[in-house]
Amino acid sequence: MKAVIMAGGKGTRLRPLTCHTPKPMVPLLNRPCMEYTIELLKKHGITEIAVTLQYLPDVIRDTFGDGTRYGVSLVYFEETIPLGTAGSVKNCADFLNERFVVISGDTLTDIDLSAAIRFHEQNNALATLILTRVETPLEFGVVMTDEGGRITRFLEKPSWAEVFSDTVNTGIYVCEPEVLSYIEEEREVDFSKEIFPSFLQAAKPLYGYEANGYWSDIGSLEVYQQAQFDLLDGRVHLEIKAQEIAPRIFLENDVRIDSSVRLEGPVYIGENVHLQAGVAVGAYSILGKNTMISSGTKLSRAIIWENSVIGKKTEITGTTLCRNTRIADCVQLGEGAVIGDQCLIGAKSVVKAGIKIWPDKEVGENAIVTTSLIYGAKQTKNLFGTHGIKGIGNVDITPEFVTRLAAAYAYLLQAGDKIALSACSHPFAQLLKHSIMTSLCSSGIDTVDLGIGNSPLIRYGVRTLDCKGGIHIYMAEPVDDKEFVIQFIDHACLPISRDMERKIENAYWQETYVRNLNRLGALQVEHQVQEAYLHALVQQLNVSSIQRQRFHLLIDCEQRFFPSFLAPLLHALGVTADYSSIQEGIRKKGADLGVRLDKNGEQFTLFTEHGEKLGNEQITALQLLACSGQHRRIGLPVSAPIELEHMAQLLQMEVVRTKVSPRSMMEVSSEQRFHPMFDAVYSLMRILSYLASEEKPLSVLLELLPACHMEKKTVFCPWAAKGKVMRRVMEENKGKLVELVDGIKVYDSNGWVLILPDSEDSHVKVISQGATAETAATLASSYARRIAEYQFHEKREIDSL
Repeated sequence: MKAVIMAGGKGTRLRPLTCHTPKPMVPLLNRPCMEYTIELLKKHGITEIAVTLQYLPDVIRDTFGDGTRYGVSLVYFEETIPLGTAGSVKNCADFLNERFVVISGDTLTDIDLSAAIRFHEQNNALATLILTRVETPLEFGVVMTDEGGRITRFLEKPSWAEVFSDTVNTGIYVCEPEVLSYIEEEREVDFSKEIFPSFLQAAKPLYGYEANGYWSDIGSLEVYQQAQFDLLDGRVHLEIKAQEIAPRIFLENDVRIDSSVRLEGPVYIGENVHLQAGVAVGAYSILGKNTMISSGTKLSRAIIWENSVIGKKTEITGTTLCRNTRIADCVQLGEGAVIGDQCLIGAKSVVKAGIKIWPDKEVGENAIVTTSLIYGAKQTKNLFGTHGIKGIGNVDITPEFVTRLAAAYAYLLQAGDKIALSACSHPFAQLLKHSIMTSLCSSGIDTVDLGIGNSPLIRYGVRTLDCKGGIHIYMAEPVDDKEFVIQFIDHACLPISRDMERKIENAYWQETYVRNLNRLGALQVEHQVQEAYLHALVQQLNVSSIQRQRFHLLIDCEQRFFPSFLAPLLHALGVTADYSSIQEGIRKKGADLGVRLDKNGEQFTLFTEHGEKLGNEQITALQLLACSGQHRRIGLPVSAPIELEHMAQLLQMEVVRTKVSPRSMMEVSSEQRFHPMFDAVYSLMRILSYLASEEKPLSVLLELLPACHMEKKTVFCPWAAKGKVMRRVMEENKGKLVELVDGIKVYDSNGWVLILPDSEDSHVKVISQGATAETAATLASSYARRIAEYQFHEKREIDSL
């Protein structure tokens, strides 16, 4: 039996820890992470080991050599270009002439590999994935197996809406040599994105072994810290190579401790550490070898690598310090701060919580560091939400933030690419647009300023001007929240993919920016897109029939843009409009219908001539009717009622069920210049055209629409419980018809219910449809109650441990 340790990762999310250190070499209790992996393999009788290298390969080679010191044989395979997880293993093909284990060098685990290998043999598997359960499965591959362990579904790095379990792929595999024959040579190939999905599709014997034991992917600074705390707490059944002089207080050799020093376990103190008089070492502190802590200093949850010197009366709380750092007297280092290799922090300085300081930096005396040095601060959650990047203006979304964001985006483009920019009429949105424009141009990206606009307009501009993409900024509703949204559009005029979002996020965290004085981007101002958009829209309408009806509308909308934007269109159609709030009364204004347009021009609400508000399903049904002659293919989300699908089919429209995300719905008909579900003005004009052709008021048409009995509930669910909740839903509905297009959709004789984790808040959405309103309400209430119960039982189980 042989093994492959994957040790080529850069560990970009761990920076600045990994600026000078490969990810597998970051120390855990003063030993490289990969050393624990080697010892685990040896424990299970695997001593012939290949190691894949790419980033800083000599650091790993020089540390482990040929493996003799660890009782194993190590053979190194270096990649000159990125090959992906499967491509890296293929690169070791000459070494792998028998069954082998693939394991990462940057995970900490005590999983029973022998039990997993036995399971693999008993099932005659081609490949076996070792699985575990985690609280937040978004960064891993979520896996579902049947009762025999055969994998039935696999989804790499899902969104919350796609999570159907909390059981994930650990990245540890048991493979037969035959697996190598399915991997192409000398190109980037990934196990979880390509090889395993192809095995699943071809019905190859692909199994999942759900392991007990500890497993942690050291993928973030927070996880890096927690993994060491778990080692100190004894949660990981691996050897700690130090003397335990008191419960959970570990000392290596030659430690010098003054008699006045206070130690509060659990702590770990490395070789040749010197603790001077009056030092207080609080719980969960880890000190690297050859470190000196001067008198009067207080440490709590401090992780300090080797060869560091800490001055007098300094306070370090929850901070990680890399090698060879020098911290002067009376310094305060805050929670979650990280200080890179060979930094010098001057006396009486304060480094605020969460600050990252890259290697070789110097902070002067009495300085207060509130922003990261060289690299920007990592946020506590993903930048992107459902509709883009959202935050409070001049608090979360600042000119400095969007400048770095645009530079990160530019890094993923080619010099000379053209990007369209627009913003709503709010002055701060316009200011942000200009900050983005400046950053893109300084990175060699050409920009086209479309002026004031909305999302449908920038999509139209990207298409007609043949741009590589676009960015639109607008103030979200309700305006009292003072939140702004940044939307990115791709070349196909769709919201960018989740893969592209991740790339932008990674470039932002790393600040791998491109600045070139010899190739600055050009700036073009193009304010004719509105006129072109309206002209093209009119071509889609039966103008004469609308003119004959002489419609009068009450329009409730943002006043600084829409009235002037709509004026030429309504004039051409013979439509008159009052711009005021719906509350002022449709009947009072004598309007044929009322409409409330959202600020971004994508969604709207309709009211009949009697003031009756239409529901979402009624509006969608109207949109299908109004657009049936122009659109032959439409995307309906899994949350839409079945009657709408039947209706579209009767209208000879092809229906594709999609995820609820805007991109998923829009890409079904991405070739269309106007999308009825995400262009409020176009959709409204199509509805007017339909009303004119039918010569009936809106209230009469409503009576002809199919009745849909829907119920929607929102259930509180902490982020850490979402994966468990989705797994319990799957387990309790075995044998029922289940769809996993987005969330979990369960069918029964009374209708269906959709369980959909919210991607931005600590909630799970429950959407149901029944034959009657009472049935729909009962279904939704039943599942909402179960979701609450799952969380309660889970908490009781944890409390009982």
